[in-house]
Amino acid sequence: MKITIIKNKLFSFSTFKLNNGFTLLELLLVMAILIILGTVAFNAYYNFQLEVKVDEEANRIKQILRQVQQKAISGEQNAKWGARFVNATSSDQYYDVFYGDSYSAGTSTDRYYLATGIDFTSPSSSSTLDVIFNKRTGVNSSSSDITITIKTETSDIIKSVTTTARGLIQ
Repeated sequence: MKITIIKNKLFSFSTFKLNNGFTLLELLLVMAILIILGTVAFNAYYNFQLEVKVDEEANRIKQILRQVQQKAISGEQNAKWGARFVNATSSDQYYDVFYGDSYSAGTSTDRYYLATGIDFTSPSSSSTLDVIFNKRTGVNSSSSDITITIKTETSDIIKSVTTTARGLIQ
């Protein structure tokens, strides 16, 4: 008699456990919410990565311009120093460091390419832009501000680097 009571309790316990599961609708709803949250998180992370990439490239341009300006101030090669930004359509976009009164009359020393996925918006397509610093003063040889703008190829994340007429690099 004791054995049958235990069997009945075990049987009723396992039946009770089967009735406490999730329905297919509940599982699908949870999966849909997780997929939506994952998609939003992935897009936010991807855009964050693009912003970091543009910021890093803009900071690299500022660093190179400051080095060029320092070479002009120290009188290295007893010449003006500058950087030429080239927005080429048929090849990679780059900027050259040079010394001399102009790029065409000067000597190029280094070439830096923009990171993959980043383009110049200023200078415009198929054109160049020169930033030249006067020797000893480091002042921009142009009487106006010069702005170099970069952006990503896939989104509208834009960053500008400006060299003022007084030689301040922002």
